[in-house]
Amino acid sequence: MLKGCEERIKELEKEIAKLKCVSSIKKTLGVGDTFELAGLKWKILDIDNRGYVCLAEKYGSDIEFDSSRNAWESSDLRIMLNKKLFNEIADEIGAENVIEFERDLLSKDGQTEYGKCYDKVSLISMDEYRKYRALIPNTGNYWWWTITPDSTPCNDDSRWVAVVAPSGDIYGDICNRGHGVRPFCIFSSSIFES
Repeated sequence: MLKGCEERIKELEKEIAKLKCVSSIKKTLGVGDTFELAGLKWKILDIDNRGYVCLAEKYGSDIEFDSSRNAWESSDLRIMLNKKLFNEIADEIGAENVIEFERDLLSKDGQTEYGKCYDKVSLISMDEYRKYRALIPNTGNYWWWTITPDSTPCNDDSRWVAVVAPSGDIYGDICNRGHGVRPFCIFSSSIFES
């Protein structure tokens, strides 16, 4: 009986921690504003019918996109973000507050071979980067990945991925090189509304 009570206390403590995190985020935030979550600083890029579209400043550096291929859906980085970082975020605000969304894997040269996938934690695409560029400042000396491949195997390219340079320009680099990671998520509006 005592063991059951201790487990219930731990569950309640975890729920209280989530509520504290959500209540610390709940204030009037709009596009361009920032907040802290899971040890990361996030910027709100958009608010739409799905929720708050957000980009983190920096999750890490020198992280491979994948050891051998530029396909986001099967990449090592995608697997890591949707397990490790998703769990860190879910522990703070609840899994139900991280919205799954469609990712278009269109290549820089217009190939559709990789199709689409769904993520809860992703990276920004090159097209999304262009759309929100006014809200994304240059990063000093930090290069970071997008989900956009340069091309696809139908054009004999399965290794190059679009990266954002410190100057804000977009270049291509080989998927097994190390670059920075800026997670891209949609969070439920309920954690932002008072």
